Amino acid sequence: MTKNKIFGFWTGTYLCTVLFGLALSAAYINLEESVYYWDFAAYFNMFNQQGALLVESPSKWLSQLSTSIATEDYGVAILVPLMPFHLAFGGSRLSFVAGIVAVYLVPAVLFIGRISYLEAVSETPSRGWIAVWIAAFLYTPFWAPTLRGLPDVAGCLALTAATYFLWKSKFLTREPVISGISVGACLWLAFMLRRWYAYAAIGITVSAALLGLLQIARDRDLPAFRNAVLGGVCAIFLIAATALSFQLPLIAKILGTSYADLYSGYRTTFVNQLGGIGSRLSYLNWALVIAGLYISVVRGNRFSLLCAIAAGLTFLIFIRTQDPERHHSLPMLLWLFPAYAQAIVSIVSAPALKSRWSAAAMAVVAGLAFLGTFFPAGRQLLSPVGFVFAREATLPLHLDNLPEYRRLIDGLIARMGPEDRFSVFASGPVMSDALLFGMKRDLVTHVGWICQVDSRDQFQPDALKSRYVVVTDRPVTHLQPGAQICVTIPNQYIVEGKGIGAAYKRIAEYQLSGVTGYLYERVRPVSRAEVDALYSEFRKKYPGWVTPDW
Repeated sequence: MTKNKIFGFWTGTYLCTVLFGLALSAAYINLEESVYYWDFAAYFNMFNQQGALLVESPSKWLSQLSTSIATEDYGVAILVPLMPFHLAFGGSRLSFVAGIVAVYLVPAVLFIGRISYLEAVSETPSRGWIAVWIAAFLYTPFWAPTLRGLPDVAGCLALTAATYFLWKSKFLTREPVISGISVGACLWLAFMLRRWYAYAAIGITVSAALLGLLQIARDRDLPAFRNAVLGGVCAIFLIAATALSFQLPLIAKILGTSYADLYSGYRTTFVNQLGGIGSRLSYLNWALVIAGLYISVVRGNRFSLLCAIAAGLTFLIFIRTQDPERHHSLPMLLWLFPAYAQAIVSIVSAPALKSRWSAAAMAVVAGLAFLGTFFPAGRQLLSPVGFVFAREATLPLHLDNLPEYRRLIDGLIARMGPEDRFSVFASGPVMSDALLFGMKRDLVTHVGWICQVDSRDQFQPDALKSRYVVVTDRPVTHLQPGAQICVTIPNQYIVEGKGIGAAYKRIAEYQLSGVTGYLYERVRPVSRAEVDALYSEFRKKYPGWVTPDW
């Protein structure tokens, strides 16, 4: 095949995949209510802010981009390749998600799919590429954060490139300088896009070092060892040089922060963490992954084994800080895809099976997993065979009793003067301050911020000075019990009218999504004695929390 034909083939494959991806994204977003909050709204809002700033002043945009890369945990560099979508199609949710799909998800899908396929095929020609391509495209871990408005799949593209360079250079023993620089650049890029990808960078680096050193020791190849050391030094030097040159303030902040303490409220038990990862693939998908790992061992597919080791190490390193959410599990499940592909290729290539029908069966498995994971109708229809889709659903965002939320917002706006504030003693998907101002941006200037996560925020006493508060019965939280007492205890006191709650009067009631919401007005200042009593309750769990001046 000539270069022009190869280029035409991959261009056509990319465009067709993008079109399918845009169709799926549009169908999903069409089912959503446009109520976005927390991480589901963070980068979407920044997408629109960056687009507006770019149009207003390209020089200010570049300056702000540089500052963001250097200092911010949620850097905006990941949005730079998406700006053409904002300029061409505006700031809609579909424009944002379409940009993520076209720029990051589809290239990552084609890259990991192609590498996995080539390493899975034996000497006998296989016609399993179509099945692997479909399986990669419909691989639910790639789509779950993407459809939620998280662009973290960008890191998968960088990690796939780093894995490719490590593998093709035989763990930096071939062309060590160029290979080391390439690997270092890809790993730094992943970290620069989202800092938590540092865990994945460590995972793939340690895995490659272990397998590389094992091979060198087996062959007793001293020149290969010298090359590997040289390549490793080049990679580390490039990562250090770029990080210190462009991100020194952020690096200093990271080194001075104990993220295990900061995110302790997001960390549960090992069994729960393992179950969380397991819930993001269907039982049938997991069966294929496990079968693929077994076949990889038998056939000597060391690429699949390298990736599996990297997935396991990344998981073990990451869970020391917090439980992996949908976007955090991306690199772990990315590196399990080669084993998945190995199983698919083996089934399609089996002499006893007709490749056309077996490929169709693999495509159906991937399609059913996608439908049951992301679409309510698919999940309901496939419920009798729930093993075909992921246990953790990522359905379009929806709120029951949406008119009641709008009535609550209208009531707040009607009652509040220019200087009035309101606080929401709830932190979950059915009620939070972010949910309310996500529905009505005018509320942002009136929010009296509360503590949402004990270990990260501590209680914000100024919330007790807000004129209005929203509480719920039952208390709404999103973490494990006991990790958000800065929400649950004030909520309980206000609902029951005791302690600080004696300073508030109930003025309205709302039937929200699964809970009852109440609007209270503060009729007198909260007293010092009531604040002391509240902090005495806090100190039963957090002895270091000091009662503020009041």
